Amino acid sequence: MKRNKAEIEKARKETLATFQKVDDNIRTMVYKASYGLDELLDKGVKGLWGAIRYAQKYMHTKQVFLNPFVRGGCSSFNTRTPDNAVIFGRNFDYKDSLCVVTWTAPEKGYRSMSVTLGSFMVYGKKWQNPDRKKNHIRAMIAPYCPMDGVNEKGLAVAVLEIKAKATKQKTGKKPITTPVAIRAILDKCQNVEEALTLLKSYDMRDLLCVNYHYHIADADGNSAIVEYVNNKMYIIRQKNKDENQQLTNFFLTQGGDNRKEMGRDRYHRIKDKLKECDYHITEEAAMDLLQNCTLHYHHKYLPHMVITVWSSVYNLTDRTMQMCAGMNYKDKYQFSLDEPGVVKKIR
Repeated sequence: MKRNKAEIEKARKETLATFQKVDDNIRTMVYKASYGLDELLDKGVKGLWGAIRYAQKYMHTKQVFLNPFVRGGCSSFNTRTPDNAVIFGRNFDYKDSLCVVTWTAPEKGYRSMSVTLGSFMVYGKKWQNPDRKKNHIRAMIAPYCPMDGVNEKGLAVAVLEIKAKATKQKTGKKPITTPVAIRAILDKCQNVEEALTLLKSYDMRDLLCVNYHYHIADADGNSAIVEYVNNKMYIIRQKNKDENQQLTNFFLTQGGDNRKEMGRDRYHRIKDKLKECDYHITEEAAMDLLQNCTLHYHHKYLPHMVITVWSSVYNLTDRTMQMCAGMNYKDKYQFSLDEPGVVKKIR
């Protein structure tokens, strides 16, 4: 854990110098600093507070934090384009917030491009001026809390919420929590099978007081969904590479507690559309499908509107991502893993 403070500050300044505004809903950052994933995995992390404490010690700052009140909805699917490229579509649903696209290149791991919720990092639209430099420091915690992403091997992963009892496995393995598991998959795994092996090697501790399941897909066209029912891990595999999987906010595993399920309508909307297209759809049509599955309603208990914060279409063959954010589907941007910090407006 002992690190040279001057080197830490230098890397931090280099990272924050890359921070840029794309539009009112999107920021980008090229991460130049170390974030010590191997040490964190070796120690194990039981939940939100463990991840925060580790990040603060590793970065020698108490200005990085995570918001414990983040809840989401979300949708995802994998399929192919007419040119047979593998794509992975994903909606992230929560209250209105900025999102931050972050490129990482760990010394011992794979390069990746991931998306993080601004309000989760206590950085977002609720700040009077979210672009003030002192607020940028909060974004330094981004590697510890990705919500979805793709790595240089074409492996993509996304997390989705289920309103059910949180997973708290205690089998004697080292613990891992939700966003750290996503980071580990992006940094350490080449394909779906390696990602499943990684998850099996840890005790999953859900980040908060709800359950999460994971959609994982790779550039070879493989896909799997990981769920935890009564603290036991279940894997739902794609039947063959010519079909697809889709996921929203209810258990697919028999025996899962779906009393508070949501998103079954979105699930079937995606399933029916992709079947109608014979499981081949353009990236533009994939974004249109995500737009057709957006959420926009007043939260039942909290005083905010739930919206689709971002919609992303990952091309696992090209390692690119198209994104629309803030329910704005007039402005679409493209990001590439091979061009860190470069943003291309498509429309």
